[in-house]
Amino acid sequence: MPLQETLARHRTKPDPTYLTQVTDQHLGDWYRERDLLPSGIETVIDAGSSLPETVRRIMRETDLDQVPAIDRCRSGTPDGHPAPGADGRL
Repeated sequence: MPLQETLARHRTKPDPTYLTQVTDQHLGDWYRERDLLPSGIETVIDAGSSLPETVRRIMRETDLDQVPAIDRCRSGTPDGHPAPGADGRL
């Protein structure tokens, strides 16, 4: 991921104290382009990959695209218990 994208994502952190403790300067000092794990088991997802493309790739590479989707319904859970909030309470 390019440094500029790393910095942009960092600025979205909700904790203002964290943002003052870990600055753009810190991230710039720590940043190493293509800093991959030595074992070579990482998959690099290009920064230009869209969210749907990224999700499809992760699902495919982890074989989660072979797992049946969970059947969610308002009347209950797959094990027959009432769904959260089914009785009107949150």
